[in-house]
Amino acid sequence: MKHLIIVGARGWGREVYASTLVCPAYLKKEFDIKGFLDSKLSAFDGLNGNYPPILCSPEEYEVQMDDVFFVAMGASEWRKYYVDIITAKGGKFQTIICEGNCVNPTAYIGEGSFISGWSCVSDNVHIGKHCIVHPFSNIGHNVNIGNFVTIEAFSFLGGYSEIGDESVMHVRSSLLRQKKIGKMAEVGAHSVVIRNVKDGEHVFGNPAKKIVY
Repeated sequence: MKHLIIVGARGWGREVYASTLVCPAYLKKEFDIKGFLDSKLSAFDGLNGNYPPILCSPEEYEVQMDDVFFVAMGASEWRKYYVDIITAKGGKFQTIICEGNCVNPTAYIGEGSFISGWSCVSDNVHIGKHCIVHPFSNIGHNVNIGNFVTIEAFSFLGGYSEIGDESVMHVRSSLLRQKKIGKMAEVGAHSVVIRNVKDGEHVFGNPAKKIVY
């Protein structure tokens, strides 16, 4: 049996833990949950809940045989930072596909990615490594999503659309079909992308327009 270690014991890490407890792979005993890695060993102090232990910081941990990891960092840059640390130690990553979603069998989900319950991943979708798809998101057919991408709740990606590495679509944002979002770009909450977004751009509104802040 594999032993899952969640990197990050803050809010998102706890949400991942709760989701994993009803994940089909966990219920089939494909892995158990060994604990968390976090530099703040007191992260659970004052909270309700019975959590697995915080073992140590990610930097201190020595990878053991049968360990697998999930990096529970909401921000793409920090997710990549800790993935690189674990990868350098020889660690492997667990993909988590939660209960209660609709993931087409033709879809590809990359290593270390998280697909929440109540989300829809359609035909021939490609989702890269270490991505997060939050609840009630709808990803249309033939969508191509890069690595370290975050799709927040209630977002929509139309057919044949694309989103580049380390980009973020905030809550209730929409990307119309055949449109592209570049790398390290950010789409504001409730925005509707009707034109291609360049690398590094931040856009907001309906229709979404470039903003500087």
